[in-house]
Amino acid sequence: MPLHPEAAAFLEQVARQKAHPFETLPIDLLRSAAIIGAGASPNRPELAGVDNRSIERPDGTSLPIRIYTPVGAGPFGICIYFHGGGWVLNNLDTHDDLVRRLAAESGCLFVNVDYRLAPEHKFPAAIEDAYTALGWVYDRAAEIGCDRDRIAVSGDSAGANLAAVACLMTRDRSGPPIAFQALIYPITDCDFERPSYRENAEGYFLTRREMLWFWNQYVSSPDQMRDPYASPLLATSLKGLPPASILTAEFDPLRDEGEAYAEALRAAGVNVALKRYDGMIHAFVRRVQQFECARIAVRELGQQLRTAIGPK
Repeated sequence: MPLHPEAAAFLEQVARQKAHPFETLPIDLLRSAAIIGAGASPNRPELAGVDNRSIERPDGTSLPIRIYTPVGAGPFGICIYFHGGGWVLNNLDTHDDLVRRLAAESGCLFVNVDYRLAPEHKFPAAIEDAYTALGWVYDRAAEIGCDRDRIAVSGDSAGANLAAVACLMTRDRSGPPIAFQALIYPITDCDFERPSYRENAEGYFLTRREMLWFWNQYVSSPDQMRDPYASPLLATSLKGLPPASILTAEFDPLRDEGEAYAEALRAAGVNVALKRYDGMIHAFVRRVQQFECARIAVRELGQQLRTAIGPK
C-alpha cells in the first residue's frame, strides 16, 4: 500500500520542523518538545472522573499514576496503560488524551502509569514499575470500583513493551492474573535487520537510528537487550500468557517484530487478534486530530477491551 495521504502530510510537516538529528539533541529538550507537542485535543470524551494519585514502590519512593473512571456503574474492568516514548520520553500528560478516549470507548477504568525513564533509570526500572502498578491495581481493585478478575494491560511502542513484559513477569512470578493485553506497535525484539527496519529506516517519523539510540539509553549493556524482560519475543516460552490484541503500522520500523510476536503467541496457544494499519506510520494512534485511522483504531481497541474485560 502507498503511504496514506494523511501520513504523508504529517511527515511533510515534521520534516519542516526537524532541523537537527533527534539523537544529537539534549534529552531535556526532547522531553520538553514532546510535552508541548501533545496538547489536549478538542472534544474530549466525557468521563466520570480523573484522579492523580501516587502509589508506593518497594523501596518506599512514589510512583505517580492517573486514574480515569468511565461513566457508568461499576465494578469496572480495569486497564493499566504504559505510555510510549522509547523508555526515555513522555509522561502522563503526553498520553492523557489517548487514555481518556480509550476509557470512554471501552467503558473500563484506566490507570495511566508514570514509570521511571531512562537513561536516569536504566533497565529494569521501568518494568519493575509496571509490575508494581499491576500489584497495586490487583490489591486495590475493590477500593477503586473495579473487578480484579478483569485486569488488562496496554501501551504503545515502549509502553507496549512494558505491557507485554508485565504479562511475562506475572506469569513467571505467579503474580496477579492478567486477562488481556492490548499492544500498540510494540517493541518486542532488538533485531535491527528485519525488513521493516530496512524498508522504513528513514523518512517515516521513527527511524532505525533513533531506535538504536533509544535502546542504548535504556540498557546498560548490549547483553541486556536480549533479556526476555527487554525483548519478550526472545522468551523461552510464551505459553500461559493472556489473550492479545496487537496493532502494527505498515511504514514503521517496529512492524515486523510486532507481527512476529503475534505469530509467536499463537504458536504458544495464545489467542491473538492482529491488525496492520496499511499506509500508517509509527505513533499514529494518539494523533486523532491528524489521522482518521487513529480514530478508527481507538474505537476498535476500545471495543476489544469492552469485549474482553468491559461491563458485564
